[in-house]
Amino acid sequence: MQSQQGQVTDSGTIVLRRQLPLLGPYVAPRPPTEQKLAEIWRNGLGMDQIGITDGYEDLGGDSLRAAGIFAEIEQAFAIEIPMATLVDAPTIEQLARRVDELASGRGT
Repeated sequence: MQSQQGQVTDSGTIVLRRQLPLLGPYVAPRPPTEQKLAEIWRNGLGMDQIGITDGYEDLGGDSLRAAGIFAEIEQAFAIEIPMATLVDAPTIEQLARRVDELASGRGT
């Protein structure tokens, strides 16, 4: 949720506009994998909207949050995926490709 001062998180904290990451234009998730990953990232990062080209670290993601997010990804897609995948696939768009490869058996 947005307020005049900035973004309001689920806990009611206001992140001032000057503290928000400078991200490119919003690109909405399209295929089901991107949509589910966006939902998981939104929940894990406490944000209302995340585009598929937004970088995990640019959104304020850290290793502690990544652990929970990746546990949820593994459960949602019935795959095993190391957190180190964020190094090579730091956006939902890139991560979705990797998840689809693993889910289809091509990524083993």
